[in-house]
Amino acid sequence: MKKITLLASAMFAQTLSHAVPIEQRNLSTPTATVAPAQQNNQLWDLRQTVGQLQNQIRDLRGQIEEQNNQIEQMENELKNRYTDLDQRLELLNQKVDANESSTLSELDGTPTDDSTENAPPEDSTTPSNQSSDEQAPLTDKEAYNLAYDAYQQGGAASAIPRMEDFIQQHPTSAYVSNAYYWLGEFNLSLTPPNFNQAKDNFEIVAGNYPTSSKAPASLFRLSEIAKNVDQDIPRAREYYLKLIQNYDASEEARRARTEIDL
Repeated sequence: MKKITLLASAMFAQTLSHAVPIEQRNLSTPTATVAPAQQNNQLWDLRQTVGQLQNQIRDLRGQIEEQNNQIEQMENELKNRYTDLDQRLELLNQKVDANESSTLSELDGTPTDDSTENAPPEDSTTPSNQSSDEQAPLTDKEAYNLAYDAYQQGGAASAIPRMEDFIQQHPTSAYVSNAYYWLGEFNLSLTPPNFNQAKDNFEIVAGNYPTSSKAPASLFRLSEIAKNVDQDIPRAREYYLKLIQNYDASEEARRARTEIDL
């Protein structure tokens, strides 16, 4: 009996030594089965973030486009103000020159138009060859001003034919060089710009009217167009050097050194 008891004890001990250990799990830790759900949530959050970034990018692009439009409008307004101021200064110079010529004529004893102030008044009963509805023809200055005013009122497309008519009707006017210059500027203001016609007009000023106040401005424009539009650096440098050498003291020469720099 004692032997049987010892044999049973040995077999029980052997059974315990070969028993499979029981897996211990922490109930507070999620099992592997929830990992795909976490991945889905992370992907959803990532997509939401990407969508928000895309919306922000679209908003920024819209703001940039709006700012670019505002800048373009400001540039156009500044350009119009510049051209208007330049025009007024040019007309003022013309008026000063006319007054100086009148003063010199008086000093020389040459009669001027002012001598008619002391002439006896015409008899209102004297018949006239002109009908009452006939108007005197415009002077070259009046025609030039009307052509330029057309730009202020109707834009470049309206002003170009007016300025071309002025040149055709007053080819010897002192305002012709200015007219060709403004024709160049008007063609640049078109949408799209007519660069070829603008260059032709600027070439006329720079080549045929070298003493005009618009000659350095025309050379500046020619160099600018050759460099930035035509990508013709040798031609741009040719205009640039001509501007620097012939009109070194001009405002356009100063601008060319900083803006074109060839």
